[in-house]
Amino acid sequence: MAIQRAPHQHFYIFGNCNMVPDHYDEAGPHRLLSGSHHASRLTKGIQWQAAYDKLAEHVMANEPDTLTYYFGLPLEYAANPSATPSMLAFEAYATRAALYDVHLQSKPMQEGFLPVASRTMSTGLDLTHYEAVEGSFLDRSGYKTECGIIHDVQITCTGPEARKSLVGALTLFCTLVNERQGPAGEDGEVLSFLGLVSLDNETGARLFARYTSREAWERWLRETLVTKFWESVKPYISSVDARPYAPNGKGWLWK
Repeated sequence: MAIQRAPHQHFYIFGNCNMVPDHYDEAGPHRLLSGSHHASRLTKGIQWQAAYDKLAEHVMANEPDTLTYYFGLPLEYAANPSATPSMLAFEAYATRAALYDVHLQSKPMQEGFLPVASRTMSTGLDLTHYEAVEGSFLDRSGYKTECGIIHDVQITCTGPEARKSLVGALTLFCTLVNERQGPAGEDGEVLSFLGLVSLDNETGARLFARYTSREAWERWLRETLVTKFWESVKPYISSVDARPYAPNGKGWLWK
């Protein structure tokens, strides 16, 4: 099993995949009006997901240090993924070099995925980099149980010292959430819960969580443990941007 170290020892990235509308998957181009200027101008029949599927086969077989390759669609597009204008990528690597020297430089990436996918995206690669705090967990049971909802929370602190204080609270918070899931090695309602610290600046942090269902997520948002955490770190935070996502059924949680 590739993931043998604790989650806080991995190198994490998030990618904002900004799509040209109707070019996420094979159903998208058929939404365009036949003969329209838009349909002829864009590369009809080119889809991001088809390009990814080919790349994923190579990554799974040849990149042991590409540990997590996981994606979420905005919740409002869960019932109509073909129309989505964006997607969240969540990835974990054994090291930074595994991403920049191996994954992004591979022939299937450079000659296969990027030339095709770039024609379906309204921006280039939009990556941010993180490390996880101790107490974080990706998969308690090891069963790779698929979630019902993903919750991604981006945090900006008031300054570097404030973030240091937040990290201490975040470490304890993740540990307590883990304990609340029941016996070790079993899934609870919270399937993943990672507190993350930005490697790109001195004020950014993040919470990435996966829940068994929307109902479980709604319940946890109202738990005393959760509300007390946010109350305790309020002095350290200047802004929070939180969004729910639905898993797109591609990639893998770990390998």
